[in-house]
Amino acid sequence: MLVTLVAMLCNGQLCMEKVVTNSEMSGITMTSCAVSAQIGIADWMSKGPYHEWRLQGYKCVAGKYVPKTHA
Repeated sequence: MLVTLVAMLCNGQLCMEKVVTNSEMSGITMTSCAVSAQIGIADWMSKGPYHEWRLQGYKCVAGKYVPKTHA
């Protein structure tokens, strides 16, 4: 089953969803996503262009997920 980890990031009033990874890229499962998502997102944020953004929330989604531009 394809699983997608999605982060909701905010910078001031601007918020957006970003796909952090999916099982095609990293082999995550729904269980590993639920257990380790926060660790993976923290690592992803520290190494990417969103390190100054605030994590508003995250979700593990079954299947392919297309992020909303603004929430």
